[in-house]
Amino acid sequence: MCLQALDIGLIQALQNTGGWLKPVMEFFTALGYPQAYMAIIAVVYWSLDRKLGLKMAIYLPLASSINSILKFAIHAPRPYWVSTEILAIHSPNGFGMPSGHAQASTVWLLASCFLRKKWFWTVAILLTLCIGLSRAYLGVHFPTQVIAGWVAGITVLICFIRLERVISSWLKSHHLYRQLLFMLGTTFLIILAGAIILLITRNWDLPADWIWNASSIQSLDTNLLRAYSMASVAGNAGSFLGVSIGAVLMGKAGGFTVNGKWWVRLLRIVLGLACMFLLYAGLQTIAPGEANLSAYAIWRFMGFYVISFSAVYILPILFVRLKLLKSDQ
Repeated sequence: MCLQALDIGLIQALQNTGGWLKPVMEFFTALGYPQAYMAIIAVVYWSLDRKLGLKMAIYLPLASSINSILKFAIHAPRPYWVSTEILAIHSPNGFGMPSGHAQASTVWLLASCFLRKKWFWTVAILLTLCIGLSRAYLGVHFPTQVIAGWVAGITVLICFIRLERVISSWLKSHHLYRQLLFMLGTTFLIILAGAIILLITRNWDLPADWIWNASSIQSLDTNLLRAYSMASVAGNAGSFLGVSIGAVLMGKAGGFTVNGKWWVRLLRIVLGLACMFLLYAGLQTIAPGEANLSAYAIWRFMGFYVISFSAVYILPILFVRLKLLKSDQ
């Protein structure tokens, strides 16, 4: 209780700094949503550094999958669920521990490890800190949950850096069908882990005081929370599968170089992001309601798969055909 009281006090201190900080914190929180990362990583992949963009695109859904599973396993509350003294400037569904924004923000540290530039390390650390801090300011995470997100993210990052080259070399030594089987198997394990946690915690119910405290902000429902968590796992698994299969097929197609005149690089970005936006908007029109748990999770899986696969494979192939990209083959 003492730690929770300290958490609440820190959030109140942040929120009492004044309304001028709100748009700043909302900006950094917006940078931490999947849609923002998709756009940013796509820009890196198409027009700045293909290898770095691919590393970020593979790392992010893996880290986010682990975060979703941890949240569901721990099922810790968000600040405004336990204290009416906290102003919930945002009101997302799902559990609070660890912070998904904080954990995902470590993707910038991955980029720093790849680029090895002092100036970018400074930018990456500031982005990571500000994205995490924004979650506490907005009243959606305790500071300890933000710290836990950073710790979990850095742990995943260390494992990723140590294993990525080994696994990549191993995959390149095998035929295409074995590479695809490995990607499918990894995706299945992500979904299986989420399903097992769901099964283990199926009899757990939200405490009545959490529901009561949050009732003025949103309606908390056990089924909705479970749907959010499993749908999140499914979406991250679909994103990983789309990126990994797209990367394998892109490698077989010869890859590409991002070099080119500035206006050509800009044209790739504008055209590519426009295509992704239209695809995302189209998928939203066929989205089932969240109350239909299985259908919503399947839609999330397929939607993130299609968008990720398109960004990594379909759009670069289109750019090559339009002579906006040069194939390495």
